Amino acid sequence: MSILSNRLPTIRQLQCFVAVAEELNFRRAAERLHMSQPPLSRQVRSLETLLGIALFERDTHRVALTPTGKHFVDEAHRLLVGLSEAVASLRDSAGQRQESIRLGLTSVMDFSQFTALDALLSDPLFNHGIHLERAYSRRLVERLLTSQIDLAIVGVFADASPALKSQKIGEDRMMVALPASHAATDKERIDLEDIADIPLFWFPRIDNPAFYDRCEVLFDQMGFSAPRKPEPQEHIDLLARIAAGEGMGFLPSSMRAASRTGVVYRALTDNIETRLSMDIHLIWRAGEQNDAVLDVVNRLLATVDAQAFTPFIPSSP
Repeated sequence: MSILSNRLPTIRQLQCFVAVAEELNFRRAAERLHMSQPPLSRQVRSLETLLGIALFERDTHRVALTPTGKHFVDEAHRLLVGLSEAVASLRDSAGQRQESIRLGLTSVMDFSQFTALDALLSDPLFNHGIHLERAYSRRLVERLLTSQIDLAIVGVFADASPALKSQKIGEDRMMVALPASHAATDKERIDLEDIADIPLFWFPRIDNPAFYDRCEVLFDQMGFSAPRKPEPQEHIDLLARIAAGEGMGFLPSSMRAASRTGVVYRALTDNIETRLSMDIHLIWRAGEQNDAVLDVVNRLLATVDAQAFTPFIPSSP
C-alpha cells in the first residue's frame, strides 16, 4: 500500500486507539487527550472500520483489547513515538524554543464538529508543546486572568476586563434534546410553545451569566415558563435522564454527535435559534508579549477565517 494512500489511519485515530488501549477506559482516555468521550469513540470506531478489524471487545462493564488489538498497539505506539521524535528534531534544527502553551477549550462544545479547527488542534506540527485544558467558559476566563493558561476558546464571552483581548470566531446554534416519546419530535423545527409541558434541565447562572441572561430575556418575552430542573454535571447523565422522560435540554448543536437511544435532537425555529446562538470567542491577554502565544493566536484566527465556524445542523434525529 502506498504511503500516500487514503486508506491509512490518521494520527488522531492512532492517538485515540493507543490512549484507550493503555487506559482500557474511554472516559479516562478522553481526559488524557483533553477531549470529550463521543469524538474519541468515533475515532476508534472509524479506525476499526478502516482496518476492517475489531481492536477492542467492549460491553457495559469492561473494555479489553482483542488479540489483533494487542499486536497493533505496539506498532501504533512505535509510529507515534517516531513521529514525535521527528517533530522534536525538526524544531530543534530550526532553533525553535520548546515552550508549553496552555490553551483552554470550553467543555460545552464538541470541537470535532468544526473540521478545520479540529484538524489544526490534531496536527502534531501545531500542537507540539501545547497543553489543552477543558473547563466551563467562566473557569477558563478566570484562569486566563490569573495567568494559569495563555489563551482560550470560550462561549458567549462578555467580560469587559481591559486585561483581555477577544475575537469572535463563530457560533454554535442551540438545539433541543427531547425524549423520543414527546409529541414535538414529529416536527422538524421546534417552537417554545411546543415544549412548554416538559421540565427543562437548566444550568446555574454562575456558570455563564451572559448566556443565561440572554436566554431568560427571550423566555420572558416568549412567555416560556417550563418547570426547571438542575442540569446534571455529566453530559451522559443528562442524556440518560432525558431518555427516561424526566425532562428536556438545550444543547449546542455541535454536541448532536453524542447520540443516545431514546433522545431526539431537533432544531429550534429560526427566530429562536438566531437569538439563542452561542457566540464563540478566542481570548488572550491584552499585554501578551510571548511570541509563541501570539503565533498560536494568529494560527487559530487564520484557520477559522478560512472556514465558516458554524456546524451543519440536519433536522433528522
